[in-house]
Amino acid sequence: MKKKQLVTLGLSVFLLAQTAIPVCAAEYPSSPTETSSYTSIIVPRMKYTARVATNLIIDTKGKATVTASVDGYKNITSKVSILAELQRYQNGKWTVVTTFSDSDNSHRVRLYETHKVSKGHKYRVVVTSTAIHNGKSETRTVTSSTSY
Repeated sequence: MKKKQLVTLGLSVFLLAQTAIPVCAAEYPSSPTETSSYTSIIVPRMKYTARVATNLIIDTKGKATVTASVDGYKNITSKVSILAELQRYQNGKWTVVTTFSDSDNSHRVRLYETHKVSKGHKYRVVVTSTAIHNGKSETRTVTSSTSY
């Protein structure tokens, strides 16, 4: 009898844990919500750009590998371009070491480049992407984390 009670109790706990609490999601706002006392953290969805990403890896021999990508919305975005700036922090400011770029008449583009860098400095990548639909464009800028 004790085994049957344990099984029943275990099954009851399992079923209670699986019980979903109803949640409603609001529609995406047409414009950001802001008040005068603070800057809103709500950001509107971009019309032609789904995702922009970048990464910087520097190996022990000083080879910097820059990756960047932009994804537009399929069947909406007709052209995308990407400009990646490899930057070094020097004398209190970021300076451009080199740039890489690519574009494509589709909804996505990827960038993979390498460059030799000097040891002892901080580096980052700043990516500016442009997505176009019917002659209208939107631009987004993304910055990688800092690498040494």
